[in-house]
Amino acid sequence: MLKNVIIIIFSSIILFSCSIEKKKSTNKIDSSNPYLGTWTRSFEMGPEVKAQVTYTFKDDEINYEMNGPMKLNYTIVKDTFLIKDKRFIGVKDSEMYVVFIKDDTKESLTILKMKVESKEKALNMPFPSAEARSKFSSWNTYKRE
Repeated sequence: MLKNVIIIIFSSIILFSCSIEKKKSTNKIDSSNPYLGTWTRSFEMGPEVKAQVTYTFKDDEINYEMNGPMKLNYTIVKDTFLIKDKRFIGVKDSEMYVVFIKDDTKESLTILKMKVESKEKALNMPFPSAEARSKFSSWNTYKRE
């Protein structure tokens, strides 16, 4: 009888430890963001009127800064980032934005930022053409700092 109790306890311990091992070995989704860091573009807004725009990609937000005759500095907080689709969807002052990325390398990437009516529209809109423009933006290339 004691032998049977010991066998049952030992078997239970083995089964329990196997189930713990299975839980530990679950597959992790790779959510690494290849765009983390600071990306800058310098340009002329007119004759001898220089400006610089910087996008800083962080885990949960994008910081935007413009220096020159017009100064801007704001953060777009991440709602969704579809890395394979190169589409960052976020909120700034309760307004929804989508940031598209193309032609990305380790040293540069091309960005187009657009204001959208809703997350649904941002998710479902087709990837913009090379000629696409928004009210204040078009496709521009940024260099990694």
